[in-house]
Amino acid sequence: MKIIVENSTWNNLGDGFYQFSLYELIKNVFPEADVYFGDGPVERAFHPNQKQLKNALKSIEWQNADLHILSGPMVMALLKTEYKAAIENIKRKGSNYAILSCSCSGLDGEPLNQIRKFLKAYPPIAFASRDPETYEKFKDYVPNAYNGICTAFLVNKLLKVDTLKLDKEYFVSSFYRNPEPKFISDKAKPQIEDVTLKERKGYIPGLPWKINRHLEIYDDIAENLGDLKIVRTVQQVSNKSNNFNFKYPNSYITLNPINFLSAFKGANFTISERVHACAVTLAFGKPARILIDSPRCGIFERFDLDHTSNDRIMKPSTVFFNKIDTEMDLLAKYIRESCEALL
Repeated sequence: MKIIVENSTWNNLGDGFYQFSLYELIKNVFPEADVYFGDGPVERAFHPNQKQLKNALKSIEWQNADLHILSGPMVMALLKTEYKAAIENIKRKGSNYAILSCSCSGLDGEPLNQIRKFLKAYPPIAFASRDPETYEKFKDYVPNAYNGICTAFLVNKLLKVDTLKLDKEYFVSSFYRNPEPKFISDKAKPQIEDVTLKERKGYIPGLPWKINRHLEIYDDIAENLGDLKIVRTVQQVSNKSNNFNFKYPNSYITLNPINFLSAFKGANFTISERVHACAVTLAFGKPARILIDSPRCGIFERFDLDHTSNDRIMKPSTVFFNKIDTEMDLLAKYIRESCEALL
């Protein structure tokens, strides 16, 4: 059996966290299969305009396997990208596809109904959500739906990741949609609960953030908090503006998601508005503070992590690590049993 696992849309390196883990999980579930990396949609990775898109070779529509595996928040964009054409091609050829570790990210209303209809017309052989909301919204519209997990939580179980070590201990700060807050503590080497946050408005208060974020490089931003270095992981990779990429001291940017993970593995803790930055930090055994309230935070609910209280600070525990083991085994069993007819 030939299997293609989508693993390419790394303009957001968080995609690589769950895609690489899912790829390794699939190899473990199907040791007898030939498992390959596959491309995702051009739109998802590069966001071309319509004129540019006409010149793109949409390789996802030409990939050929017995089983194609898609993942991530792609459900909400199913009818807007060439996922639709790719799935239609897969079913037309008599092949199968699975949607695993997926999210609809708050999808509702008529767009939700349209995607439900599409999935009923072109049903996946397996459908595993990564948050309870997605499962509840699609369990009655796809066969054999499973209330699964985000495979980003499996990075420390399935991937070989080095540990970043610097000249001093550090914590990770990762922000994209809002200015990084000012970090304050009276401790020489603060723990995550010792850090107070003060809101920043950007370099020029009142200016829209989409402009202000490119001017932050001119602001005076601290490199350290007490004896801790502040490492700023730049997850939304783009070469359009290095003023954005390197706007803060100790900005860490790379095109390799596995290398990127090493920063979270070596950190004392993470403070971020990125759900996957916090997820992998927890998976590496460190506390994390998530500063957004979004349907995407549902990935924490699957592990009984409270992301709403205690200043939104989450800490890993023995129970958490045991649940990772249990949920990984259950997901693997579900995938194997769902695809048993292909073996």
